[in-house]
Amino acid sequence: MVEQVEEMALVVDFTDKLRSYRTSLAFSYCFFIWSSIMMGLPLLHTALMFSPWFPVIKPHGLYLLLGTLVAGLVASLALMFYVLARFGLLSFPTPKAAATSWSLSFSIPYGLVYSLLSALGLWQLMPVAWCPAGGLAYLAIGLTAERWLVRERLLLARPFLLMGTLALFSSAPILYLASQAEECTYSIGGVVVWSWLSGPLSAMILAAATYLLLTLAVSLYTFIRAERAIFRP
Repeated sequence: MVEQVEEMALVVDFTDKLRSYRTSLAFSYCFFIWSSIMMGLPLLHTALMFSPWFPVIKPHGLYLLLGTLVAGLVASLALMFYVLARFGLLSFPTPKAAATSWSLSFSIPYGLVYSLLSALGLWQLMPVAWCPAGGLAYLAIGLTAERWLVRERLLLARPFLLMGTLALFSSAPILYLASQAEECTYSIGGVVVWSWLSGPLSAMILAAATYLLLTLAVSLYTFIRAERAIFRP
């Protein structure tokens, strides 16, 4: 009888660990999906700015940029929804406060950061304002919904808290670079195609590259923590 109880306890413990593993693995995939699409597509648009064909598409540049961002947002959200559904996370009973924190954390920080920069007239920082805003959003999730996930043993790591902290620290050099107002021009065959400020342009590329590296590190950290918890005593 004692052996049966012990075996049952081991089965229950393994089931809980497996559930936590699946949750951690799903969020690890979501970090990778979000950064790959939302950073990759804007970088693709930036590459077009330096291509020989940009003079042709220049009149439609703004619409192309907006279309790229919207397509990336829709694609990333759809893929993350698919991943969460496949891993069975959408059926978890979630407290109303934790569910509300997801939407508020990914809306309020962006509104605050862009409103503050607008009020201060720091327009040259606008192209990279999403970097500190995203850091605040991840940090807010880490302090609210993620705490509930960890407390319920549904998540074995703190990826949102880690990502938010790293993103905020990396925002300092990115914002400093964006504040440099030296003008630069790009020409093809001696004809100026466009002119802008070198600081914001290089800061945009630096921010995207930094976020790709950070999310890769956070994804690996989340996966390794989950793997160690379930496959090691």
